Amino acid sequence: MNRSKNLFGVVLFACFLNACTASGSKPNIILIMTDDQGFDDYGFRQAPMQTPVMDTMAREGIRFDRFYTAPACAPTRSALMTGRNYLKTGTAAVGFGAEGPHMDEYLLGEAMQDAGYVTGMVGKWNLGLSDAELPSRRGFHEAWPIVQKEVRSYGRYTHFNAPFFHNGRYAGVEAGWQVERVTDKAINFIESHKQDPFFLYLAYAQPHEPWLCPKEYQKKYIDQGIGAEYAMFMGMMEQLDEQLGRVLDTLEKNQIAENTIVLFLGDNGPTPTTRILEQQADGWFRQTGEYYSLNEEEWSRRNPSGFREKKATGWECAVRNRLLVYCPAKYTPRVVAEQRTLVMDIYPTLVELAGGMRPSYVPELDGQSLVGLIKGKTKWESQDYFTAEAGKPKMHQRKDGWYYRFSEYTLPLDQRSSCFYSGDYVIVNDEGDWSLHNIVDDPQQKAELKNQMPERFATMQKQYYAAYEEILDDPHAFSNPIQELNVSDGRLGYLEMEGVYRVKGKNSVTWANTYFHELNATQELRVDVSESGEYSVTLRALGVPAETSVRFEAGSSSNKCILAQGKKFHSMGRVRLDPGEQTFAVTLLETSDLKQVGKMGLYSLSLKKIN
Repeated sequence: MNRSKNLFGVVLFACFLNACTASGSKPNIILIMTDDQGFDDYGFRQAPMQTPVMDTMAREGIRFDRFYTAPACAPTRSALMTGRNYLKTGTAAVGFGAEGPHMDEYLLGEAMQDAGYVTGMVGKWNLGLSDAELPSRRGFHEAWPIVQKEVRSYGRYTHFNAPFFHNGRYAGVEAGWQVERVTDKAINFIESHKQDPFFLYLAYAQPHEPWLCPKEYQKKYIDQGIGAEYAMFMGMMEQLDEQLGRVLDTLEKNQIAENTIVLFLGDNGPTPTTRILEQQADGWFRQTGEYYSLNEEEWSRRNPSGFREKKATGWECAVRNRLLVYCPAKYTPRVVAEQRTLVMDIYPTLVELAGGMRPSYVPELDGQSLVGLIKGKTKWESQDYFTAEAGKPKMHQRKDGWYYRFSEYTLPLDQRSSCFYSGDYVIVNDEGDWSLHNIVDDPQQKAELKNQMPERFATMQKQYYAAYEEILDDPHAFSNPIQELNVSDGRLGYLEMEGVYRVKGKNSVTWANTYFHELNATQELRVDVSESGEYSVTLRALGVPAETSVRFEAGSSSNKCILAQGKKFHSMGRVRLDPGEQTFAVTLLETSDLKQVGKMGLYSLSLKKIN
């Protein structure tokens, strides 16, 4: 592969920058990511939608127009936070207990802390939800992720009355529009640390569906002839844009704009489909069970570049985005239109801007710093790039009879959509259907070239497989999730059942929970216990049939537990645990209704230390 080798070893990035030798001269850095905002989701591309703040950042900043992400949210966020191809990091999917990067990955927040920055995170985290995976434990001094209390996988798309955690503990629901509450917290962080060099990761959940905004925003576009749901999307974008304006105004108000670098990007391509919501008498919005997809005219308006397909595929519309770097006092506006850049490039860029260094013991980066391009230099060697739509991890049965969720079989390439970029070309493997395209001359991917250029196609296909083999060789790729049990400060330990690493018998794992489908089926978790002692254990499970019992095993303890029909919290008894990595197992022993037990969802385990 054509990979940069200039950012590894004992010291990466170079020595401290001359401009950063004094703490006070380090630039503040704000990294803003939106959710499902595509390449053309800007007012200057999608009339009559109005996003004047984003448009100003695109016009007066440095705009990277050949900037590539992963096809979906958690994969892109993992690449962003690690500087590595997401498939190498331990992130294997969106949900399914497969979002979090390996605990030995050295995340961007940690690197910025080590560079002398106060670090903050607000908004959608989406990189693991067990205690040790929350942002407050992965490099952020101040963290306000959008996370629901009982089922942490939920809540991120609650655009009205959103739930928050604060530094690892549930902080409650905050009334009003999520985008405004997130911005409030971002502004508070900025104003609280304006005397420090600070790094703020501001991760908006907007405009991810279900599309929702105040009625007055939607009506503005309906009055211009836009259909109701598309008008909701446009209104949502305008509301988001106004919140960005509040952030930039805060920098001006506090006289730190000239020394604050703002980066702005979407996490992947757009989707044409949204769930339909309706507001209840209590003010909350509920799903109606109905969906709406943009019609052909609406989709053409939203995707004027004509990029092929949508998010969660291996096509251009899924992975091509824009990166804006905005600091008019430091950088001359320009458009970087020819060089292909990657989401993994942001990590080394920010650490270089911060004057940081990278320890020799952490994994090697896949990104390369954009600082030269930002400063106007044109020398750049675009890296080859393999990425894929992840999907539900595929289980594989080994000779021991267990089905393992994370292995070289987790991503079946002939059943998913993936792509590989090299030079001016991209090869796409769309569920076993191969095609070759000149992405420079034909960004819409209309001309299929594999029959016209068989030698190039054969070469690209070999490179595609070689790139994937390199990914599989990484020790963190498709590694078993190991959740940490840490009950310091009297907190409850929390483990996600969706993080099971292997199962025996008939089981299934969904986006947020697990299911049994036969007696004696077993599900196992890997857990790193921080403190020895005796613990009481509670299982959260819904839809329990009568006369259902399970066996819970942890450490040297084994308990038979009767689950209570109609309840959602069930005692698993007490267990004695030693420190270190070990296995927790839940086995279905008996039930009065085997068909109904297949609908019994297992969500999480909570543990309280007794002595």
